[in-house]
Amino acid sequence: MKRVERLDAMCAVATGPLIVARTPGIQLVARMARPRSDPVRRPTCLRPTRVPFYPFTNHVLKTDAGDRLLQGLLIIGHGSHLNSESSAPVYQHAEAIRALGIFDEVRECFWKEEPSMREVWDLVEADEIYVVPLFISEGYFTEEVIPRDLGLSGPAPSRTERDGRTIHYCAPVGTHPWMSRMILRRAEESAGLSDAEAREAGLIVIGHGTERNSNSSEVIYRVSREARESGVFARVETGFLDQHPEVRDVLDAMPQRRMVLVPFFVAEGWHTQETIPDDLGINRPAVGTVTEKDGREIFYAAPVGTFPEVAEIILQRAREAGARIPEGVKSGVAGVADDV
Repeated sequence: MKRVERLDAMCAVATGPLIVARTPGIQLVARMARPRSDPVRRPTCLRPTRVPFYPFTNHVLKTDAGDRLLQGLLIIGHGSHLNSESSAPVYQHAEAIRALGIFDEVRECFWKEEPSMREVWDLVEADEIYVVPLFISEGYFTEEVIPRDLGLSGPAPSRTERDGRTIHYCAPVGTHPWMSRMILRRAEESAGLSDAEAREAGLIVIGHGTERNSNSSEVIYRVSREARESGVFARVETGFLDQHPEVRDVLDAMPQRRMVLVPFFVAEGWHTQETIPDDLGINRPAVGTVTEKDGREIFYAAPVGTFPEVAEIILQRAREAGARIPEGVKSGVAGVADDV
């Protein structure tokens, strides 16, 4: 069956009307889907800016490339039934990459939200798909849950042939070597520090930590070590919420008068917005990102997963797995790739 016929057949059984938008060389067909959990069909333009709502839509790209294999990108997030902001970075980075036009199809799916991993293959039309988990470390979710729910041949890096598709499973974003450079750049910018001021300041990379999975802390220790070796800050340490050393003790032990705290988390949530600032006695992000306390100036940055440069790392993960991404193509943000 020709590709156009396949697309028309899919659209014929859609649960809602077709919305067609054209750009040079590309025709986008957005089919309104109505999942079981959402009885009301909503167009994609109705996304609030403060508390993001991401409707369930199916985007199919028709190209002028004839029978060329369509290349797709699938970004995996954890998601949450309780926190609407947990999925925001996934949609943010997907939108930035989609705007580049590199992939014929860019999709998002989650473990605890819709669209789910178990259902996403019903929505994907591309022939060759690159799967990139927006997770901090390798562990139970990236090595067991995602391969199981997506029906992959194994943990990353792996290649799976399924239903006429080739699926490339990439390592998580958080373990990429560019992470330490991104954290250093954002730490300086968040605090508004010059290079000279940063060399007199302290930096703490904050992780969740768990005694059950050493991979969770190993990646944070590695990122902190690389940041320390760069010499950008006077001192770089690691602190955790649920394991030693606890971030409160680390902060108390550091003598620098200017401190920058960077949560090594994917998204804003209860821990980053309440637990960490309350435990440390600093302002919550909603109040302010700078706290004057005991003669010190403490800057509290956003979680690393929300940094715009993460889109650059997602592209690099896909490129490493063989995605057709022209050299020099960037996500539109002056990011870590400029330092390579």
